[in-house]
Amino acid sequence: MSTGMERAGKKRRPVGPLRSVLTAGALTAGLLGGAVAAAPSAGAWGYAGECKTTVKLSSTGTQYVKTPAVWYKGGKNIRCWMDRGSTGPGVRVLQRALKSCYGRAIEVDGIFGLKTHNALVWAQYREGISPDGVYGEQTFKNLKFPNFWASGKRNGCHRS
Repeated sequence: MSTGMERAGKKRRPVGPLRSVLTAGALTAGLLGGAVAAAPSAGAWGYAGECKTTVKLSSTGTQYVKTPAVWYKGGKNIRCWMDRGSTGPGVRVLQRALKSCYGRAIEVDGIFGLKTHNALVWAQYREGISPDGVYGEQTFKNLKFPNFWASGKRNGCHRS
């Protein structure tokens, strides 16, 4: 399933129909004196970048979940994306969730490869969202992550 994006080294560029839509939008904005910015499946989510770090989100005040994040404007932002080829702490957090909350037999190595992709597709399907193998808004909102007490002791899995 295509997400309309293609890897170009470390950068991503639109391909196919998405490129045509963005080109038309840029031309229209240029004629109207505005500008167009695009990110992977941007929509209302407004991606800040690729998930390269993590953040702890309080789930009850005394418990938290750790989710992928991106450094953005001096702070951590959860509005990030990951797909095959992504690496780092954000990928490790995703892999831990897929392994411990969904029972997928994958390594927690911080490399988003084929096994991580397939595990994510399975979890997305199980949660009733588009199984495209890309971590983004819908996956963040629906995927379960390990939940921890403030002491660090595990307490099941919860949606962030």
